[in-house]
Amino acid sequence: MAIYMASDYSLNTLGAKLCLEAAGDLVTKAIQPIQNSSQVRLADYGIADGGTTQGLWQQIIATVKKQNNGVFVEAIFSDLPSNDFNALGKTSSFLMQGDQNLVVSMVPRSFYEPVCPPNSLDFGFSSTAMHWLSKLPKHLTYHTHINVCEQGEDKAMFQAQSQLDWTTILLARAKELKSGGQIVSANLSTDEKGRYLGNNQVDLNMHDILHEIWKQMQIEGLIKPEEYVGATFQNYYRTEAEFAACLEEPESEVYQAGLRLGDIRTMQIPCPYRSQYEDDQDTEKFAQGLTQTIRSWSEHTFRNALTNRSNKDVLDIVNQFYARFTARVRENPGQFSMDYTHTHLRIYKE
Repeated sequence: MAIYMASDYSLNTLGAKLCLEAAGDLVTKAIQPIQNSSQVRLADYGIADGGTTQGLWQQIIATVKKQNNGVFVEAIFSDLPSNDFNALGKTSSFLMQGDQNLVVSMVPRSFYEPVCPPNSLDFGFSSTAMHWLSKLPKHLTYHTHINVCEQGEDKAMFQAQSQLDWTTILLARAKELKSGGQIVSANLSTDEKGRYLGNNQVDLNMHDILHEIWKQMQIEGLIKPEEYVGATFQNYYRTEAEFAACLEEPESEVYQAGLRLGDIRTMQIPCPYRSQYEDDQDTEKFAQGLTQTIRSWSEHTFRNALTNRSNKDVLDIVNQFYARFTARVRENPGQFSMDYTHTHLRIYKE
């Protein structure tokens, strides 16, 4: 399954920016030990177009330079080959402008694979990316997202794939990190109350609404039964325990590779579009903004389910799908939001 973020991703993901900014104290803690170095290598895994992290990386680079007089800094920005590297190039150029001791490299590769040379990384960062699985365990026949579903065989399959993938990701980072190097990740997750992205247990469940609309379009004959089934999200929102397990169990491959858990916490980030609506009561602005932020990361899942159709048909169906979602929000704005549940981790290599 191809995974890509929509064009102008950063403009439509205000919540994701708030999530990574909330991890700023852990970033500061992780880069503080980088002292008295002549060369420093940094990395961002799953950076998209770089817009949401631009300010953070300016601060990181400035701090590293202050702590290391005359240091040469390399920042490696990675994402899938299908990413918008033209937009990322503009972000990278902005960061480098006028600085002869900074170079930004763009790597079109998944974070499931090596991104840096072995034992060379001082600090790595990733935000709102590692919930995407390396492969889809199966297509669901009754929903579009596994985290909405009850425990059972299907959920166990996604959980198992998620844990295997998390191990794979961490083992790749263990090879890249220097001894003493650190990584901070801000991941979409599920908290102890069962809340996750778009499900704050107060408003309507965002994933339920997306599924209801997709199912209704199948009932009306606008999409085929196999297209309905084909729209299964290739992601899973882990719990704190699922994140921490392989970092705390001495017998695990990750622990044996030298990675340790420094800090872990889970928090709720309120939906900025809903917050704005509560201030200005502009229903249309809220309906359009919420739809656009959801579309920026979800559209490819629905497009991938329509592979045997013409480009025009795909666009017509997808546009109608999101138009229906917008209409739902417009009709009942007080029951819609996309709060983020995020787990922040600081991981270091012994």
